[in-house]
Amino acid sequence: MLNVRVLSAVIAIIALILIFWIGGFLIDLVLIIIALIGTREVYNAFVNRGMHPSKLAGYTAVILFYVQNLLANGKYDFLYILIATLLILSMSIWKSPADFANVAVTMLGIFYPGILLGVVQLMKEAAIVHPYYLIYLSLTAAYATDTFAFFVGSALGKKKLCPDISPNKTVEGSIGGLAGGIFAVILLGIALNWVYNINVNLIHYAFIGLLGGIFSQLGDLTASSIKRYCDIKDFGRIIPGHGGIMDRIDSLLFVLPVVYLYSQLFLS
Repeated sequence: MLNVRVLSAVIAIIALILIFWIGGFLIDLVLIIIALIGTREVYNAFVNRGMHPSKLAGYTAVILFYVQNLLANGKYDFLYILIATLLILSMSIWKSPADFANVAVTMLGIFYPGILLGVVQLMKEAAIVHPYYLIYLSLTAAYATDTFAFFVGSALGKKKLCPDISPNKTVEGSIGGLAGGIFAVILLGIALNWVYNINVNLIHYAFIGLLGGIFSQLGDLTASSIKRYCDIKDFGRIIPGHGGIMDRIDSLLFVLPVVYLYSQLFLS
């Protein structure tokens, strides 16, 4: 199983490199596809629980969010989210009694992962240092934390972190993931400073690694909590050895907005 996981990860990394190398609209297209697959996985998870989200409304809202983001460079994101929320909330008036639980699940799928993943577009438009600069930092913070947490937890883990949510996660793994995330982001920061001929203080990279490490694990635990509630092991089976799209981007979804906010406050 580990060999399958490693092979899938290598293929994903190669694909990611090619996507960034080609760049342009391809990145936005891949984002939309991933967001739609992720939204579908979230909806299917809650269907397993007996819920009935309005899938068509959710998919349409996600697509329109990315389209307006492309056309207006994120200028109207907040207004779009408000209007979409009001329209989908109003769907409850056509059912008697009002079915707010399914409306809530419909909205959840739009935000998680739909709109959260859309932060990548904001990062590209912000173009701090380089359009991909913040994306590189986010990916490193999320996946370095995951990787170090897995290996440190496997080797040294004893004390359970959240046994009711994710029995395999340990305090030792969590600490190892946090330390590994900080270390990896600092190393990447040194490389990016050299490549782009910039002088961003390493303290900023350490803070990004720290925040990324914390929110990466919160994202992972949130996904585990949803899966536990919906009584499923994985969100899907699209990635051999890893599960669904959401099983691979759950931590990244929480890291993206934090890194973007930090950049706007301290790096822009």
